[in-house]
Amino acid sequence: MKKFILMSVLYAVLILPSLAARERNAVRGVKRAVALFVAYNFLYAFLVLSVWTQMED
Repeated sequence: MKKFILMSVLYAVLILPSLAARERNAVRGVKRAVALFVAYNFLYAFLVLSVWTQMED
C-alpha cells in the first residue's frame, strides 16, 4: 500500500492533465486541471496522514 501511495504521484502527473486536455474550451480545461490537482492533493494528504502513519514497515 505504501508503494501505491508513492506511485500515485506519478500517476497523477500523467493522468490528470490528460483528462483535462479533453475539454474543448482551453479555459475550462485549465480550471478542470487545477480542480483535479487540488482534489488529488487533499486525497494524498489524507492518505499520508492517516493511512501511512498507521501502517507497519
